[in-house]
Amino acid sequence: MAALQAKAGNRAVTTAIQRATVTSPGPETTDEVRASSSRTPEAAASSASGQAQGEQQQDDAARRKQAAEDEAKDLKKQAGTAALTRADAEAQMWRKTGVAAAARKEATAAEGEAAKSRDKTDAAERQRAEAEGRERDWAVQVEEAEKARSAAATTVSDRTGDETAAGKRQAEAREGLADAEAEVQRCTEEAETAAKELAAVEAEVERRRKKAEATAKELADAEAEVERCTKESDDAAEAHRRAEASLEALASAEDEAQKQAKQAAEAAHAAVETWATAVTAAKEQVVALQRKAEKRQGKVEAEEDRQREAEAAVRERAGAVTSAEKEVDDAQDVLRKRSDEFAAATRAREDAEATLTTREETKAAAEQQVSRAAADRERQENAKAAAQQEVARFEATASAHRRVEKDAREAAGAAARVRQQAGQDEAVAREGATEATKRAGEAAGQTEQTEQTEQTEQTAEPEKPGRLKRFSKAFGFTNLKKMGDPGDTVILRGTAPSGAAARAAASDAHRAPAFGTPSQQVFESSHNFGITALGLGNDSRGLVSALKTPKDTQGSAAHQADKDKKGKSAGVLTNATMLAGDGMKVGGGAATKSGIVEGVTAAGEGVGVTTGLFSVGIGAREGRAIHLTSQKRDALKKHALKDVEAVRTRTLQVVLDRLGAVNAELVDKAAAESGSEAGPTAEQIDSLDRSRAEVASLRTELREHLASAQQYAIHKQDNKIIKRAVSLGGNVVRTAGGILVVITLAGTLATPAAPAVGATGAAVLGGLAAYKGGKGGYKRAESVRHPDKWRRTTMAQGDTEFTEAGEEQKGSGWRAALEAVKVTKSIEQGERQLRAQEIYALAAGPAVPVGRNVPEDIRAEARGLLLDLKCDPARRNENAKEWSDSLNDPEQQEDWEKYIAKQLAS
Repeated sequence: MAALQAKAGNRAVTTAIQRATVTSPGPETTDEVRASSSRTPEAAASSASGQAQGEQQQDDAARRKQAAEDEAKDLKKQAGTAALTRADAEAQMWRKTGVAAAARKEATAAEGEAAKSRDKTDAAERQRAEAEGRERDWAVQVEEAEKARSAAATTVSDRTGDETAAGKRQAEAREGLADAEAEVQRCTEEAETAAKELAAVEAEVERRRKKAEATAKELADAEAEVERCTKESDDAAEAHRRAEASLEALASAEDEAQKQAKQAAEAAHAAVETWATAVTAAKEQVVALQRKAEKRQGKVEAEEDRQREAEAAVRERAGAVTSAEKEVDDAQDVLRKRSDEFAAATRAREDAEATLTTREETKAAAEQQVSRAAADRERQENAKAAAQQEVARFEATASAHRRVEKDAREAAGAAARVRQQAGQDEAVAREGATEATKRAGEAAGQTEQTEQTEQTEQTAEPEKPGRLKRFSKAFGFTNLKKMGDPGDTVILRGTAPSGAAARAAASDAHRAPAFGTPSQQVFESSHNFGITALGLGNDSRGLVSALKTPKDTQGSAAHQADKDKKGKSAGVLTNATMLAGDGMKVGGGAATKSGIVEGVTAAGEGVGVTTGLFSVGIGAREGRAIHLTSQKRDALKKHALKDVEAVRTRTLQVVLDRLGAVNAELVDKAAAESGSEAGPTAEQIDSLDRSRAEVASLRTELREHLASAQQYAIHKQDNKIIKRAVSLGGNVVRTAGGILVVITLAGTLATPAAPAVGATGAAVLGGLAAYKGGKGGYKRAESVRHPDKWRRTTMAQGDTEFTEAGEEQKGSGWRAALEAVKVTKSIEQGERQLRAQEIYALAAGPAVPVGRNVPEDIRAEARGLLLDLKCDPARRNENAKEWSDSLNDPEQQEDWEKYIAKQLAS
């Protein structure tokens, strides 16, 4: 590389000399030309000698410049290596101090447990001796309890004999009582039987008496019936006599009266006979009832005799029952007496047994206490042995942790010393690189001065500033496109759709349109055509530039070229289609002005087709973008830090600087601690622990900054998905409008649906464009009104120190409004740029000043965020080492920050 640069420098000098030799004298006067041409050979020789000397000086300066650049490059590489060594040693020191602290804590805990176990051993020995004494005392009580139990057992035996004899007597009394009760039961049953027989006889007497009474009543009734029948018979006989007398009296009467009298006599005679028969029957019944009544009266008397006999038997049985009950009472008195004797014997036995039980329980309790004391003694012996084992184990554990602590302290001290040495080497290398860079600059200045001297000798006209170049930059294709975009948006989303609707309404009313005239359409379409042509030119130039990018290009340029190959090619196709549509709009407007109806229809159909085509293309691109953005958002959410709060409490560089200072203190303390033969003092340990606690707090604060950046990135992806979705919807509606235009012009559809659908799509897309434009203008205005809102919070490229700037003066409202309409101006320092700078600060390697104090694990998490943002090595055409080296290169900081900012927005 150095040889190529040297050759390039030599070629530049030679070319300059040759150019100076062959260039015709432009600005010289005719006299000067003549004077130049009339130089003497000595002057020419002197000039040639001067040129050779100048060329030699330039070669020497180029060699010095190249040597200084090579030296600076080597020193920068050494500084980067030393920075990596320093970071690794710092991470090792942090881990080892943590291991030492944990081991120290574990050792202290184990020593404390060992002391507790020794106390347990002593306590167990004391309790074992106490248990052994209790065991002896309770053994004596067991012997005494056995003697008392034997005496109580003898008493129980005696009392049991007494109870048995009393029981026998009680049984005999109970048998006598049972016999007496059985006799009472027998007499009672006999009395009850006699009573039942008496009751039955009484019932039978009553029944017989009732039957006799019923018979007597029937007899009285029968006698009354006889009397009645007799009276009736007498009445009938009297009636018969009167009938015969009447018959005799009517003997001389007419036949008819005589006949009736005869019939009456016959009827009276029949009644007499009937009642005579009734009287006879009634009398016979009276006789029968009299015999029946006499018979029943005899039975009643017999039953009354039986009743009297039964009453005598009942009285006899009652006397037997009374006598038996008296015997029962006597037997009960004897039984009560024998029961009292038995109860007394039983109580005496129970008391003796209770005494025996008490003695046995006392003995059992004493034996249990002996066993318990023996078990307690054995348990305490086991506890003593276990405590002794615990003492040995905890002492061994404490010893092992102390060894681990010692080894970790020594490793931390070694890492601290390596870190100190690496820091010194890094500082020396950076200082040397700075000096070498300065020498290279001085050599480059000498080379440029020599070239300028040679050029001055050859040409008297100095270079003029490129005004044309500045003009071209200000009014280039890109800026012209940005300037024309607002008007293009107003036409596409406002005047053109409303003009189409006005023309449709006027056509329906058969009158000339008041708005959306052909001239207006031609003007608007011409403006659209020009802006689309600029967009096509920009996309074409971007695509060509991307295609020309060498395949071995690395870094953000490689990623951007890959994105441009896809995005710009799609943009070229879309803009070409839009350009064709805008051209057809211009042609359609011109045909309308000229009255060429066929041209208007053809142009309208072409516009509808092209509108549908580029809307489909844009919709497909938006759909793919939504899919990719969703994947990117999901990856960000998956790897988001959830164990810390996403906040930014302090300036990031302040936190990093404080972390570097505390880490330096921790390094010094670790180095000093490991250098002590006697081990660290309590004060040193407390000081080291305080430093570690502060480092842990600062590390948490860094992770909170990183979590905040992650949440911002997720928010950006969510917003992008929403905007892309709105754009997709608008293009779908616009596609439908283009199709309806073609159908309407073909005569299939005769409704104003096409302008309405087109206006709807234009409104959606116009609203999105207005939102984007308003948001951009607001951000530009805010950058003027609040210039310190998103000011940088980390060191920029080339900075070695960071000082928080004071509050910047706010711009006026007029200046903010003017800034808001500068559509060609991008915001140099906004929230996205600030977030990108903070993400890079946390992901940068230790050789970069801004990433010098970032811990390795947090740096790894930040680099994981870069991977989620698609800043991975594959997209940058790098391998993992090249990617890591680029993050560790201070000269690539600005490029990386811009790259991350683009990825946050993409």
